[in-house]
Amino acid sequence: MEQQMNAVKQMIEMQKAGFDSIINSTLMFLNQSDVMLNSFLGLATWMPEEMKNAFRQQTETKKQAFEFFKKSIDDGYDNLMKLLAEGKFPKFGQ
Repeated sequence: MEQQMNAVKQMIEMQKAGFDSIINSTLMFLNQSDVMLNSFLGLATWMPEEMKNAFRQQTETKKQAFEFFKKSIDDGYDNLMKLLAEGKFPKFGQ
């Protein structure tokens, strides 16, 4: 039974590592797109300031949503690992 639990923990840790890798890659992409957008907005003298502010606000909303998503997934993994450590996870094969 202990071997099964260790295997489950390893699988969960592997999934978490994969998730973290995807999140980091996505975050790098989002940061780079923000840099590009800010460069564009700085050069777009023809664009009204209200529209530039709308783009900036959308960027901030996107960042907040992304952080909330990441925190939710991280909390889920943490709770799952706590359940496994406490032995409150359902037993397999019963």
